[in-house]
Amino acid sequence: MAKHNKKRNVGLIHEQLVRYASEQLVEGKEDRAETALNILSKNFHKKSQLFQEFRLFNSLVHTRVPTREIARKIIDESRIACKHHNGSKLRSEKSRLIRDINHCLDQPGFYSKKINEYRVFSTVQALLNEWRGAQKLSPAEIVAYETGLENWLVRAQGAPSLSKSKHANPLSLHLMIEKFNKKYENSLTTEQIHLLESCLSNDDVSIVKQISAIKGRAQSALNLFYTRCDNQVLNEKKELVADKIKRLQPSSSEEDVARALTLAKLISEMESEDE
Repeated sequence: MAKHNKKRNVGLIHEQLVRYASEQLVEGKEDRAETALNILSKNFHKKSQLFQEFRLFNSLVHTRVPTREIARKIIDESRIACKHHNGSKLRSEKSRLIRDINHCLDQPGFYSKKINEYRVFSTVQALLNEWRGAQKLSPAEIVAYETGLENWLVRAQGAPSLSKSKHANPLSLHLMIEKFNKKYENSLTTEQIHLLESCLSNDDVSIVKQISAIKGRAQSALNLFYTRCDNQVLNEKKELVADKIKRLQPSSSEEDVARALTLAKLISEMESEDE
């Protein structure tokens, strides 16, 4: 099979940067986390070819369809979309991204961290390179890679779960968020709504930043709340609540988003008690 370059796999690099930022925030190294998030914001802006490739890459990795016919149509459409990418600019942007990571993070083993879906990530990147004309695969390799991607797209549904996809139509997404805000504006806090909007938009950088901010506010609100609390039952639960806040990891996983949403509601309740 074709040789794979981890450093130029747009999905792997994006995933590694998000994970690195999350790990650093958990360890209290906010300056390092901020550096990683700045690299993401700088290189994956909406006008960049990196962002265009990542959006297509992410759609292929996270989309799940019921039939092989639909999977084949998605592959065909992706092949056409890939031809519109500017290969020269994309190569230059990837080189700049790698340089930023090497110079700013100085993190040995950054590119070697384990990713569970590594085989899928490498398959998708190899096909994007082939469709864009940046890599020449043999006919047998093309068949093998496209069959592998087709199998991935029709993988078993499993238990129902929230699904995030960057291929959503921007207008449809905007209308959905607008309806959501109207329906829940009286029951959700502003922080909860903003976090859910970032999830709907699949904005991992924004999700990590918001959860980190919620965690920091929760710690401050908890300390202030207990300086004024004379309820013995609540006082006995302080350490338990503090421990749960401390263990919250700022990441874009559904579990951590759910915890952050609960925590945002708790902050609102604590602050209303203070008032």
